[in-house]
Amino acid sequence: FWLDSPARPEQTLPLAADVTCDLLVIGGGFSGLWTALLAKQRNPARDVVLVEAGRVADGASGRNGGFVSPSLTHGISNGSERWPDEMPELLRLGHANLDAIEIDIESLGIDCGFRRADEITAAVQEHQVADLLRTAATARALGEPVEVLDAAGVRSRVRSASYLGAIAEPGIGLVDPARLAWGLLRACRSLGVHVFEGTPVVSLDRDGALMLASTPSARVTAGRVAMATNVYPPLLKRVSHYVVPVYDYVLMSEPLTDEQWAAIGWDGREGMSD
Repeated sequence: FWLDSPARPEQTLPLAADVTCDLLVIGGGFSGLWTALLAKQRNPARDVVLVEAGRVADGASGRNGGFVSPSLTHGISNGSERWPDEMPELLRLGHANLDAIEIDIESLGIDCGFRRADEITAAVQEHQVADLLRTAATARALGEPVEVLDAAGVRSRVRSASYLGAIAEPGIGLVDPARLAWGLLRACRSLGVHVFEGTPVVSLDRDGALMLASTPSARVTAGRVAMATNVYPPLLKRVSHYVVPVYDYVLMSEPLTDEQWAAIGWDGREGMSD
């Protein structure tokens, strides 16, 4: 849905000749684009090349629910189970990260519909109500503001007979993720980042003090390499032990009429999940 837009920029040409750079970024999603952008902002003289196997935002960056969460641990409960002692710092960093994303979007003039909203996680089965209550207790113990909603409370926001309760977490962001990625791409190119789409890296090797990345049509010699391929098979096998794909189902309806909106409610335009 996000990527199928007339606003999608024309695909850049693939790498056709050998190049040398200070920094090679592999991957054209949010991680890669922001890495390249920050590298140029911090040192405009740094020569940065970004290569993407397909097109920018083809992966999870362009195919998601559009929630910009402050969580770095895929939820407070998940993080608290695995890194209980580090959660206060992880929460602080997560909120700082979300604030920095908002600042970048504004300062770069990226038109991606970013706005702050509540995230509502609804229970649709009885046992999920208890799970959400435990999540709320964990969050509150860590100083996070979480509102617990009973069935009437959540239905006062979104009139779904399937909702038995919910928790509401304030201050997340909602965004058109494809337009965000395309805006970051424009910003990178305006600063002089060389971007090559349709350019998969097939091998990565050392060449003395340098790194050598081979693509089907050319090679990149780089002083440093940033791998931003996320859940795609990593070029370094040892990294695969630290990569866990996590996915969500995202639902899209046809455009709703005014009468349908009135029947549903959802006046706060919250980010909804169950």
